[in-house]
Amino acid sequence: MIVFLSPHLDDAIYSCGAHIAQLTHPVTILTVMAGDPPDPLPDTPLVHELHTRWEAGDNPVAFRRREDRNAANALASSAQIHTHYLPIPDCVYRMHNGVGLYPIGDDDLFGLVHPDDPAKAALATTDLPDADKKTLYAPLGVGNHVDHQLVRDWAFQLKQKYPQLDLYLYADYPYSANIGAINHTLNQLAVPCSHVQVPLSEAAIQRWIAAAAQYTSQMSTFWSDEKTMQKHMRNYLNTMSTPPDLMQSYWQPLTQEMN
Repeated sequence: MIVFLSPHLDDAIYSCGAHIAQLTHPVTILTVMAGDPPDPLPDTPLVHELHTRWEAGDNPVAFRRREDRNAANALASSAQIHTHYLPIPDCVYRMHNGVGLYPIGDDDLFGLVHPDDPAKAALATTDLPDADKKTLYAPLGVGNHVDHQLVRDWAFQLKQKYPQLDLYLYADYPYSANIGAINHTLNQLAVPCSHVQVPLSEAAIQRWIAAAAQYTSQMSTFWSDEKTMQKHMRNYLNTMSTPPDLMQSYWQPLTQEMN
């Protein structure tokens, strides 16, 4: 079984979509922070800003789950792609004692995980059935988003619990468009990793771009329009590869001593 851990409702397909598109075995994309927001919502500047920017209606999480299923359908070719969602809310919705934990913007989202964040404890008690028989792809944590950090650390915990689990880390696109950020993140890891590259077909790349376009709520966060997105994605592959051979990069931890 092949499982891709996605912190949010777009990360695995943004980061690994071309590779997923050409896999021939069933794939599960498990989105970790996909739960419904609390009612009432945290009254924070960040929630107001994101809901305005997303233009995703009164229930933006349900809207984004539909986007994610549409993206998976656009990506699917020879293999089945299953989407599953954990009930943990996005960090912008998580609270402690009624107060939003990540209220403002980049300093909150791309900093330290809040010590009162309930997601860490929730993941510590969450398991993957038959994990020792799986190949698991998880975010490297490029960009240092708190949810990406939490999911990466959970993957390390699963690897410690199930040594037979094959774990690979992916570069979190589009944050990983900054190659320096990839190297910085690798240098911060407590374990050395080997670099693994997978050749990508043009057909798979085209499906990846088509799938990414399904995340309409996220377009304005990263790109001015779909044409700019397409150009950015292809430029990214050229940067990560040696043209004309375009590659998907992964990093495989070389030791079980992960913290």
